[in-house]
Amino acid sequence: MIALLSLVPCAVVAVAVIVMRWSGLTSAILAFVCALVIWASGVFSPVQIEQLNRAILDALILELLVGVVIFLGLLFVETISRCGSLVALGDAIETLSLAPPRAAILIAVGIGVLLESLTGYGVSMLVTVPLLLRITSRGRAFFLALVGMSLMSWGALSIAALLGAEIAGLPQQTLAAEILKTSGPIAFVLPIFCLLAVPPSDLKDVLYAVGAGIALILGIALTSSWIGVEAAGVGGGIAVVLYSLLFSPSRGHFLRALTAPESRPYGLLIAAVVVQKLAVPHITAIGIAPAIETARVSFYVLGSPAIALATATLLCISWRRIAKHQELESTLLGNTTTRSWRALAGILFFLLTARLLVETGAIIALADMLSELGAYAAIASVATLGGIGSYVTGSGVTSNALFMTSAAVTGASLDWVPLFAALQHSGSAHFGIASMPIIAILLAALPHREADDERKAMRLGLGLALIWLLFVITSGTVQFAIS
Repeated sequence: MIALLSLVPCAVVAVAVIVMRWSGLTSAILAFVCALVIWASGVFSPVQIEQLNRAILDALILELLVGVVIFLGLLFVETISRCGSLVALGDAIETLSLAPPRAAILIAVGIGVLLESLTGYGVSMLVTVPLLLRITSRGRAFFLALVGMSLMSWGALSIAALLGAEIAGLPQQTLAAEILKTSGPIAFVLPIFCLLAVPPSDLKDVLYAVGAGIALILGIALTSSWIGVEAAGVGGGIAVVLYSLLFSPSRGHFLRALTAPESRPYGLLIAAVVVQKLAVPHITAIGIAPAIETARVSFYVLGSPAIALATATLLCISWRRIAKHQELESTLLGNTTTRSWRALAGILFFLLTARLLVETGAIIALADMLSELGAYAAIASVATLGGIGSYVTGSGVTSNALFMTSAAVTGASLDWVPLFAALQHSGSAHFGIASMPIIAILLAALPHREADDERKAMRLGLGLALIWLLFVITSGTVQFAIS
């Protein structure tokens, strides 16, 4: 039972966030203090200063891996918002004139998944919520917006998956293939869940939703295989948009609106991701492969989505200067720094906490305890821990930082590391929709705030998150049973 002490930092964060209502950064600092106390107590292993040194060095490298993507992702969001891209996309959707059930699927599962995969941080809801309020009631718009956020397994250019693969010691392609099995069933049912919020729906709408689910899965799978996990969610969202165009009488108007200059940044980012994925193997083959690494973790610079984000952002800035004959406002970097520094600092402290728990042997002890429960109990426990980590920290990235090592070690004891790594990743990704940061962004996207909005959004988010967690656990159970 001593292994449960490794969960004390997470428990402290839960109390700090949910009960005390303290900020994520404060909670992250408290978690690190708890990890320091566990290390200094020597309860898992003798105290060695080298453990602390290794934990700090590993955490800094992982912070760099994650931080450049988060910062440049927010910089891209700031840039496209000034280019009018978010408004242009909303205007393009309105030209399709789809029936409400089909429009809901396009907005939530097509545009929502596409935008969240490109930008992350709940930015998609700034576009989808106002559009959804035009076709359904306030409470149902909450539900649909959260449905559109439910595929964070492939959100924000899949930085959580890249970090998870690095911590678990797996090739990115191996983890990506397994994530498709643990999160794929959820992707398939998302369009059907959209119909629940836009009644009445007939048999044709149900068949349409099934077709949209198939399109979403195929888009994710093919993009993940051909380009990489970074672009998987983008491919899935685009597939649903194209599917919707097949049934729209106004597809020509939509295509013209989508090709407006203001919509150019989305195409630039997608093109940058594709070009990077195609170019990196050739650059690596000639011996250019810069990396920052220790014996335990590594950051391969050319493989980072930060390069595509930086390229697309610079092109947008250059185009904006030419188009409007003005210099970029000096507030761009300032606003990005203001929006990102707390998140980056919080992630750093969670990474320090996780790596120190790894160095002391606490995570290994937790993994041993989980594996002793038996395979099926371990499957449920790993997925649930991933969900708890995401719920209390507000991020699948930090959840993977905290618990991916434990999931991988548990999987190693049961001879299936990819499955347990994917369970951790999917559990954290799907349960994240119930976290306070996501709910806060949803509420911020509303044109007018009402007294009970937060309570409704939290209840819907938690209900959906529990359903998705059951999907993940069931998927893992079935895979293990038939292996």
